[in-house]
Amino acid sequence: MKYFESFPRRIYTFNKNTINQQAVTDILARSTFLREVKQNADIAYEYVIKDTDTPEIIAHKMYGDPYRSWIVLLFNNIMNPNYDWPLKNEALENYIVNKYNQTLTQSKTTIHHYEKVINKKSTFNGITFFDNTEKNRITDWTLNFKTNALYMTTLPTTADTSLVVSTETIDYTTYILTITTSHHAVSNYQYEFDVNEEKRKIKILDLKYIQRVETEFEQLMSGE
Repeated sequence: MKYFESFPRRIYTFNKNTINQQAVTDILARSTFLREVKQNADIAYEYVIKDTDTPEIIAHKMYGDPYRSWIVLLFNNIMNPNYDWPLKNEALENYIVNKYNQTLTQSKTTIHHYEKVINKKSTFNGITFFDNTEKNRITDWTLNFKTNALYMTTLPTTADTSLVVSTETIDYTTYILTITTSHHAVSNYQYEFDVNEEKRKIKILDLKYIQRVETEFEQLMSGE
């Protein structure tokens, strides 16, 4: 099966030997099985898209048939592969230059936004067994909820640099918890790079469910 798309409807060709196409809208809402498959994490596994990957290449590697690329796309809610699929490095750089009307160097030195980065690390006898980082956007001003007063936030002045604002160490006897809070300045380039990298994380439906998905999809296409 081939996958085509045309917003806001999705165009599919079920028979790869023909060029006949049909528009299908909201398939998951109409199909109990497909909806349950989409929501069941136990029958899928994570996959990180490589620069050399296309939906067809992944479908061929995982399902033995490049025409099953529509399953890869549908399962990950990818409406338009031209925009929702991760860009290769050269294409990403061209996109950044055009979007921000800057040179690549300028995009790496211009601050896009600021983040508060909180790192929590637990250690025991010098061995780290827990290390977690949370990130949230912040602005130049911070509200003190106790006094309702605004005050300036201490922020780094250079793109893609961090400024440690506090470090707290708590000794729980059995382990030591260290909480480090930093403010980070994210450049235009880094922001777009991170967005693009996030698109690489997709879910692959287990091969043993493919035939049933195709059968139900065919029934939907025929109106049965």
